[in-house]
Amino acid sequence: MNNDVVTAVETSKKGALVTVNHGQEVLYISRENWLERRFAEGDEIDLEELHQWLLPRQYPEALNYAVSLLALRGRSTGELRKKLLERHYMDDTADMVIYKLEKERFVDDEAFARDYAAQLSRRKLGKKRILMELRHKGIPQDMAEEAIAALDEEETADGAVELARKLLKKYSREEDARKAMQKLLAAMARRGYGFDEARQAVETAMASLEEEE
Repeated sequence: MNNDVVTAVETSKKGALVTVNHGQEVLYISRENWLERRFAEGDEIDLEELHQWLLPRQYPEALNYAVSLLALRGRSTGELRKKLLERHYMDDTADMVIYKLEKERFVDDEAFARDYAAQLSRRKLGKKRILMELRHKGIPQDMAEEAIAALDEEETADGAVELARKLLKKYSREEDARKAMQKLLAAMARRGYGFDEARQAVETAMASLEEEE
């Protein structure tokens, strides 16, 4: 006797979301596949058998969806997996899609991490913030740290100084110089710069501004 039960069905023009065992799993079934095999609330099913039936049907749809995402911009495997699961594709489907894309070199987490870290550095973000953003994208800790280590130190330092110059001008009207500096360092900390790194950048920025005067 099957213990798995369909507990909810939500249909749309694109297909259906089938909830099994009160939320244990929610499966996306496209319209084409829904016409082939429909379910109703209360139906008893064999979940393992359903997975086997659905996997080869979900895979080409999920692969096309992932490729369409990559056509918009580069993404990490973690991002792609999250997007696939948000659409209620099965874990096994997501695994197959990621494997295919990695094999065909459509995705490369190491290259993505290096490129994204450099992009964030150019946006005047410090290493701590870049590390956090890479981890948020699903990049493993060691790979993220390697990407940060590969950053151009001179460009990173120049970015910090440029940010410090901008913030010095922003807080120049602050009457209390001590509070102004606290706000400036806090602003740099929010962007991922460590205290020593921020202080050095501020000193360099102040010196350059004095020379311009």
